[in-house]
Amino acid sequence: MGANDYAEKVVNDFIHEITDNLFLSIERDDEKMRDYMTNVNRFGLDTLNMAIGKKIKERLNLENEGENPNPKSRLIKAYAFHR
Repeated sequence: MGANDYAEKVVNDFIHEITDNLFLSIERDDEKMRDYMTNVNRFGLDTLNMAIGKKIKERLNLENEGENPNPKSRLIKAYAFHR
């Protein structure tokens, strides 16, 4: 495997799980987590999480490729894989 092949693989893996990675980044940052919880209280958990997931797909022009019911993030119950 060449450097470009490896780069393609890791980027594809990251994009595939980008929603889980974004929610993990919220969990790991105290300020982002406080802001997230404020917005959960304002809009509701499901509404906020769906808006975030939709915005990821929209902004990065990604397509859904199935669902993962076992996220690493504690903030979500499941998420769509992307490509």
